[in-house]
Amino acid sequence: MLKAINGEVLRDVEAEDTLPLTLVQGDRVRIGQAPRERPGYLWADDGGFCSGWVPEVVLDRRGGEAIANMEYCSSHLSACTGDIVRIMWKGQGFAAVWCENRDGDRGWLPADALKIDPTDLSYLA
Repeated sequence: MLKAINGEVLRDVEAEDTLPLTLVQGDRVRIGQAPRERPGYLWADDGGFCSGWVPEVVLDRRGGEAIANMEYCSSHLSACTGDIVRIMWKGQGFAAVWCENRDGDRGWLPADALKIDPTDLSYLA
């Protein structure tokens, strides 16, 4: 049986105002340096209009560019303290959780901005 997993937003989160970067396995992107304030992530762009934070585990680095080794979308979600969101996915090595709000919008929220029942976390592994 499927189980709906919800989380409560613990602090206001404002999504970055960029066109999200959507990758499929094999896509090439340009990458920047890993910032100290976002360990485990790289800023990547497709050379056009789309850019975003991408977990390092998603990319195989090759100098100033990288190749995606899995599907990924950098879309972030804005949320307010107290909002309830549906937890869709949490990847290994990701500091964020893919969520859906009550309006059906989907995107990443920082894991430390969510309260999730610890017994539900085993479903996300």
